Amino acid sequence: MLYDIAIYYWWQLLILAAVSYCVGNFCAAIFVSKKFIKQDIRQLGSKNPGTTNMARVFGIKFGIITLSIDFLKAFICALAGRLLFIYIGGADLGLFAGYLAGLAVIVGHIYPIFLGFKGGKGFASGVGVLIVLNPVFTAIALLIGIGLLLLVDRMSIFALVFFLAQAIYHMVTYRQEYWQIPLFAVLYLVLSVISHRDNIVRLMHGEEKRLNFLSMIKKGSNHSATN
Repeated sequence: MLYDIAIYYWWQLLILAAVSYCVGNFCAAIFVSKKFIKQDIRQLGSKNPGTTNMARVFGIKFGIITLSIDFLKAFICALAGRLLFIYIGGADLGLFAGYLAGLAVIVGHIYPIFLGFKGGKGFASGVGVLIVLNPVFTAIALLIGIGLLLLVDRMSIFALVFFLAQAIYHMVTYRQEYWQIPLFAVLYLVLSVISHRDNIVRLMHGEEKRLNFLSMIKKGSNHSATN
């Protein structure tokens, strides 16, 4: 049923995917580092234009700013896609469109055509998408994930476990009624694994750097207190 509806609106969905992909190409880390710090994050630290590298190089404040922008661009795409297609074709089509927009914006973030297909790792964007489409479980997963982050102090583990939990949840919840929806969640996980492949290799060899999350927070608090 959902497949038939989606096929009927294929060209509208294609436009949604194209627009969402282009929005995903906007890289918050590059924009913030160049605009406000006058440096290119791609030349510093791990050279990855993402939240973790921004936080390590420039501090927790700029990490949060980067995360917030990447979160919002995905949140807006997923929400707009869902609401627009609910209006066009009903709730089922809106659900499908939200996940499709989410996939496109995450792909655009990780593989931005305007940046030579070298983008971030998609965690913040993935959270932005899933908070729209699956808010209760996503909020629970984030709370548990923050606890995990405090325990292991490695952002890559947090991100991978988050997307794995989402894939499992979607397969259990939607497998009978909407098989396409778990497929999107699995694709989000696959993209996360691919984008974190270097981190996974380092984890396997015990070489993955710690985030020093608590130290970053303390430094940020001390800096704010002295200003």
